[in-house]
Amino acid sequence: MPTSSIPKDPAWQVKALSASAAELVRRGQAGEAARVYEQILEAAPYHEQALDFLATRAYERGDMNLSLELLERALRAKPERAVTYQNLGIVYKARGEYDLALEAMDRALALQPAYPMALLHKGTILELLGRQQQAIRAYLLAWTQAPRFQQLRLSQQAPAPVRELLSHSADRINQARLELLDKAFAALRSQQDAAALQRAEEFAALYLGRITPQYTHAMQRPAFLYFPGLQPQAFFERADFDWVKELESASTGIRAELLAVLQRPDELQPYVQVTAQDPAQWRELNYSSQWSSFHLYKGGERNASHCSQCPVTASVIEKLPLVRTPGHSPEVFFSILKPGTHIPPHHGLANYKIAVHLPLMVPADCAIRVGNETRAWSEGECLVFDDSFQHEAWNKSGELRAVLILEVWNPQLSAAEQQAVTAVLGVIQDFERTYGATPAATTT
Repeated sequence: MPTSSIPKDPAWQVKALSASAAELVRRGQAGEAARVYEQILEAAPYHEQALDFLATRAYERGDMNLSLELLERALRAKPERAVTYQNLGIVYKARGEYDLALEAMDRALALQPAYPMALLHKGTILELLGRQQQAIRAYLLAWTQAPRFQQLRLSQQAPAPVRELLSHSADRINQARLELLDKAFAALRSQQDAAALQRAEEFAALYLGRITPQYTHAMQRPAFLYFPGLQPQAFFERADFDWVKELESASTGIRAELLAVLQRPDELQPYVQVTAQDPAQWRELNYSSQWSSFHLYKGGERNASHCSQCPVTASVIEKLPLVRTPGHSPEVFFSILKPGTHIPPHHGLANYKIAVHLPLMVPADCAIRVGNETRAWSEGECLVFDDSFQHEAWNKSGELRAVLILEVWNPQLSAAEQQAVTAVLGVIQDFERTYGATPAATTT
């Protein structure tokens, strides 16, 4: 529309020009759009879209002074816009004014803490300031907040600078993980030949995201870590484990301790405690007493108070070949299902360990399905299975169902491979301690 035909009402004029500029941008006619936005600024010097567009154009052609001037004007008009502070930080970084750039990014994040792109840009500034550990922390937090980054990074539709920023941050995160992993594996590699560690090296590569897992069973999908090369097996026979007899022989004493625990219901905790971002399948059981637990070990930490209340149980489990990995295992607890409770189909965290159930209170109409096989519990007789297979359980009776649950190593792992798994879990714990979190793999 020729500007001469636009009525003199300034508000109407700006609105019409804005629509025209937006259409030109949509068509890819950036130069024409810039000229229209310049007209807009003559009538409305603090027009938000015009200032944003022209500041970006100035940045792209290397005119940092003009870009800075436009962004500062935008902030005078609307000082609470996080994106303007982010863009200001990008310009300051391009000018080599890293302290001012960092200050601007921090202002953006103060206004909008969950701002993954600002975190990525902050990471690049911290790197330039020589603060490498803080940079990785910022990158990691960004990736943790935005799982879509992996798809965006691989999309040719995303702008090249965005893809480059995502790739750089992912590379820096994985380099930090690799350095910790190489250090942890150094002793193993000096003690074992390459053949003995072949599967373990592949396991480490899977953790780093360098390769994609090749599952060999349709129903086995570990939610966290997959150890390759293990023959998929849903159930294991109790007779194959010499320690099972000792555990089962103590079931009467363990059951008595469970009954005492049940007299103190305030000490039971809901087993499912997840966030709103977790799968909807847990909505019904989230923070529900329908499925509760009493932990003797949780996340590898021994609960001294609970163990003292259950001395028989505590004594017996210490004699078992429990998985012991930093920050993750052992996990030992009483699992209690109230009448009418159904645990929905789900996958456990990993296949390098297997679950052991010692049934203590089992009314009729209770069972567990692992993979394609369903079995009922029998009091005092262990069920041993790989919970990385899809599994579900139910109590259709009118009474409580209770089992003792613990974890042991998958018997297909060698001693060296057990050490390798422990090393990787130690790296994950060290990484979390140093940088704050562990995102999904950032490479494929």
